Amino acid sequence: MALGRRYHFVGISGAGMSGLASILLALGKEISGSDLKWSFEADQLSRLGASVHVGHADEHISDDLDGVIVSSAIPSDNVEIIAARERGVPVVRRLHAVALLLKEYSSIGVVGSHGKSTTTSMTATLLRELGFSPSYLVGAHCPNLGGNAHLGEGAWFVAEVDESDGLFTEIRPTVAVLTNIGKDHLLTYRSEAAIREAFRRYVLQAERAVLSIDDVRVRGIASEIPSAITVGLCAEAQIRAVGMRHEKLQTSFELLIRGENLGRRWITAPGTHNVRNALCALGAAMATGADPAAAADALGALSLPHRRFEILEENGVTVVDDFAHTPEEVEVTLRAIRDGWPGRRIVAVFQPHRYTRTQSMGQDFGLAFSGADVVIVTNIYSACEHPVPGVSSAGIVDAVLDTTDSAVYSIPNKEEVVSLLKALIRPGDFIISFGAGDIWTVTEELAHFLKEGSFCVA
Repeated sequence: MALGRRYHFVGISGAGMSGLASILLALGKEISGSDLKWSFEADQLSRLGASVHVGHADEHISDDLDGVIVSSAIPSDNVEIIAARERGVPVVRRLHAVALLLKEYSSIGVVGSHGKSTTTSMTATLLRELGFSPSYLVGAHCPNLGGNAHLGEGAWFVAEVDESDGLFTEIRPTVAVLTNIGKDHLLTYRSEAAIREAFRRYVLQAERAVLSIDDVRVRGIASEIPSAITVGLCAEAQIRAVGMRHEKLQTSFELLIRGENLGRRWITAPGTHNVRNALCALGAAMATGADPAAAADALGALSLPHRRFEILEENGVTVVDDFAHTPEEVEVTLRAIRDGWPGRRIVAVFQPHRYTRTQSMGQDFGLAFSGADVVIVTNIYSACEHPVPGVSSAGIVDAVLDTTDSAVYSIPNKEEVVSLLKALIRPGDFIISFGAGDIWTVTEELAHFLKEGSFCVA
């Protein structure tokens, strides 16, 4: 099945949806779409030639569409989906459309419970620096790449592949990159074993594999694929980082490739977890046939996507926004702060994401926040989920209180968090917001407050 000519996107402003829409526009397709409100993404797509509507309506669906593309975040009773079915227009899941697109290229599909956007961005950057002119599709805005999607002139397409709805196993990339396997999306998979099996299936059906084997679950999959390129800090990894040094945003390490020391390299990204992401990107570049030394030389060009440890202010008080929303992600990011900014008081603001995730992981956040001195927890960001009886952010507050010595505050409304931060703030503080929702507005407002000079850091 080949891609058609005209598509309508329901929820066109989402990170994955807007990127796919821009790629199809670049391919000469006619694109329309709708979303609940106007946004930066809607404006960009409109400038590129898409017809973007505010609000969903059946009149947006015409009989001559080749498909209506939807993400998993859109409920099946959406008026445009109903209209498409009534008119015989195919309703196409976003990942199915991505699968059709990738069939036209040699592809690198990046999967994993954490680090997908960063690793995809890093892989695209390396291939660009090496002259491959890759196409790419990333689930986050990437300032150094000029956005979240691009149609290049080369044969390779780098794509972030989301596992949340279980459809990703229908994508068969040339190169599969697996960053790690964690406990998430249990509403889809029901068990950690099912998550692991889905990732295993995805990797086994690719022509080549790049596996981050510091994760014991990924290592188990690697044992089934002798040809896989393995990366990590452990001695068994073919591409390995040793002797790491952390200095704020920069992390350096000795790079070993199949036993050969290529010298000390650095990336502009804090934390051991980002070194692993960079090694995955390096492995992916090598899987395309890139020269290892040349790929290693390009590591200095790497940077992080939007909302991945994004520094908003650094003037006596450091203010950072981060997308982390699972216990593992919070824990490694706090560790990165401890390593790169030693001795600073860390104030962490956390907005739990989804009722189902809070229900399955709430207790795990206790240990995750042990690296913070002060923890502020807001109400749950529902992400269109209906509330689950008995599930609230109070369970996370209790877990942190029971597990850590941190000072803990439960502030339901994020608007009140800014007032608390202004009262708590001290010179030298490191303040970071965590969450996949809209908690970034808190640290953005705080950064503006600091820029205006309303707080004396002397």
